[in-house]
Amino acid sequence: MRATITLLLLSLSTLLLGSGCDLTKFTLNSTMADALLRASPAVEGHWDYDLVGEALPSQIVQMEGFLRIAPENEIFLEHATRAYTSYAYGWVEDRSETAAIAGDYEESQYQLHRAKLLYARARDLGKFWISLDHDGMDEAMTGGLEPFQAWLEDEFDDSDDANMLLWTGYAWGSYINAAKDDMDAVADLPFAQALVERSVALDPNYYHGAGVTFLAVLHTSGLGANLDEAQQFWERALRISERHSLLVLVNMAKTYAVKRQDRELYISLLREVLEAGDVLPESRLANRIAKRRAARYLRQVDQLFIPAS
Repeated sequence: MRATITLLLLSLSTLLLGSGCDLTKFTLNSTMADALLRASPAVEGHWDYDLVGEALPSQIVQMEGFLRIAPENEIFLEHATRAYTSYAYGWVEDRSETAAIAGDYEESQYQLHRAKLLYARARDLGKFWISLDHDGMDEAMTGGLEPFQAWLEDEFDDSDDANMLLWTGYAWGSYINAAKDDMDAVADLPFAQALVERSVALDPNYYHGAGVTFLAVLHTSGLGANLDEAQQFWERALRISERHSLLVLVNMAKTYAVKRQDRELYISLLREVLEAGDVLPESRLANRIAKRRAARYLRQVDQLFIPAS
């Protein structure tokens, strides 16, 4: 029996070595990816903003290492895309805003530049993630927005694809927002929007309606925005999230209420965020970020609203 087992092990080793199998890559794909998938909710549900903010850079660097070994692992691609985007929004842009309020514009611009680079990396990872199973993205973009939208409809018809479309479009749109003085970057905004629109078409409820919130911000912030139309997006986002995803309320205050010059709505939304309890435990970290921003934005109310004459 022992000789038989030894022979089997030797045969397996020969097969692995003979086929050029990378055991490290095999372990990453079969074990680490599954562990990461199962462990990630613990981060999203964490309560300590500072602790996670200090840990995320290490996680990002680790993800880059994993991707060097297993570049086509979709779990690693998803988590790297999300980690870059989340860190840029929740911590780096936060530092930029805080520095601007303090009058340190050099530091503010430095942090904003960092955020732009992080978003760009997330965008590129997302586009590569899409390309693994869907050919022709760049060619479709070359033809313009309508061919790109047609390509999205042809290629994506499964609700499981909503995540890759959302995170890629979100990272891309966030990059454009951080690089708003770059007209070449701004010109790509319709493509980022189209990705999110297709995500919403497939699953509007994904990630507590984050795609609908993204579209609400775009419809509010654009030149010549139709605020009545934008309001419909905000109402839809609030319904989907049941007002428990507090970043919906924060973004509605910061964009829609300010654009409407509705001071009462602005204050009401931000106070609702600050007074909310632990309303969405699975997104506790995102809600901590929302509360942090709500407190800062509430202190800026007099700067954002023109006094009634």
